[in-house]
Amino acid sequence: MTGDDKMDATPPTGAFLDELYDVIEGRKDADPDSSHTARLFAKGTNKIAQKVGEEAFETVIEGVSGAPEALVSESADLLYHLLVLWSARGLRPETVWAALARRKGVSGLAEKAARTEDNRPPTSVGCGKERNSDMAAAGYDSENIFAKILRGEIPCDKVYEDDHVLAFRDINPQTPTHVLVIPKGAYVSLDDFSSNASEAELAGFVRAAGKIARDLGLVEPGYRVLANHGRDAHQEVPHFHLHMFAGKDLGRMIKPIDR
Repeated sequence: MTGDDKMDATPPTGAFLDELYDVIEGRKDADPDSSHTARLFAKGTNKIAQKVGEEAFETVIEGVSGAPEALVSESADLLYHLLVLWSARGLRPETVWAALARRKGVSGLAEKAARTEDNRPPTSVGCGKERNSDMAAAGYDSENIFAKILRGEIPCDKVYEDDHVLAFRDINPQTPTHVLVIPKGAYVSLDDFSSNASEAELAGFVRAAGKIARDLGLVEPGYRVLANHGRDAHQEVPHFHLHMFAGKDLGRMIKPIDR
């Protein structure tokens, strides 16, 4: 929360979330110029949901590699924006608490086993092809952030979509224009994608990348595409993706080797 929306005290119990929700409800119709909360509501539910996704991603990053105090800060931001989203959708906290209470004492494994195939989100959306047990051999993690974006569990700032491809703006852009282009199939890397994707997926991906660059006006003055693979390239998400960088002089692609 920003300074204009802070509460006076922080009770050391979960009841604080109920109190915070009531504060959010009371400020949603305030002047956006004087309240960060009101400013969020003025942008609409889609933008609020996108913000939740960004905060969730930042929380994951700090949870994996950040300092404990950074995780605390990001967790607080995530909870606040999640409450804003609940309010925007007319969802009271007690409804969520009741759902959690019903799960108390129920084995997570038993709960998962009780779900039907129809209730499980697909590994990929609208790609015309789903990977089978080969995914496990390839090391594909269906819980990676891009898989969740494809299933609609995390929002994104979409710039393009077709049957085989989804493209969206990076939430931590490295250049003024930084777009991620991903196939809708469950492919770990370029090696996996080039070896196992269908001809339609392969051709569709390349054509989509070119169209995205043209649609965004990147062809002139120019742009860079990059795909990381494996440890040495620091691939962070195990779902094949192409970075498109533009909007400034990008300089040399990599530092030359000293000889």
